[in-house]
Amino acid sequence: MSLPFIREAMTQLFSKPSTEAYPAEPKDAFPNYRGRISFDADKCIDCGMCERVCAGGAITKKVEETPEGKRITRMFSLDSCTFCACCADFCSRHAITLTSDYHMVARNSKDLLTAGTYVKKAPAKPAAAKVITPVRDNLKPAVGNGIVAQDGGQ
Repeated sequence: MSLPFIREAMTQLFSKPSTEAYPAEPKDAFPNYRGRISFDADKCIDCGMCERVCAGGAITKKVEETPEGKRITRMFSLDSCTFCACCADFCSRHAITLTSDYHMVARNSKDLLTAGTYVKKAPAKPAAAKVITPVRDNLKPAVGNGIVAQDGGQ
């Protein structure tokens, strides 16, 4: 009885493993890797461009009216995101960036939600305009004021 795999098993038993110990020793992502979305709410001007270009529909917003203005919460659902970076490319204020974080394992979808809240202030109401009425007492009639017609008065 010949066991051809015993020799291979004994060789592999005492050799260095060919796999990596990922959870114990996390590796850095490759350059230009598009990972978890980072959102800076202070830079956002609420143009909505990111929402329009998102093919996966991963970007939504929730608006609440408050006394100081509209409270806007912009949410990025990473379980629907395709990580195409169109939202970051179209953001004129660079409020959206994609990090190199690839550790996105979660038990529920709420853990894969990135959100930012900002207040869009209501425009200031302009002061009541002062109405200036012209004084008509000093006006003289146009007839007989010394103006000669161009056609010679005929």
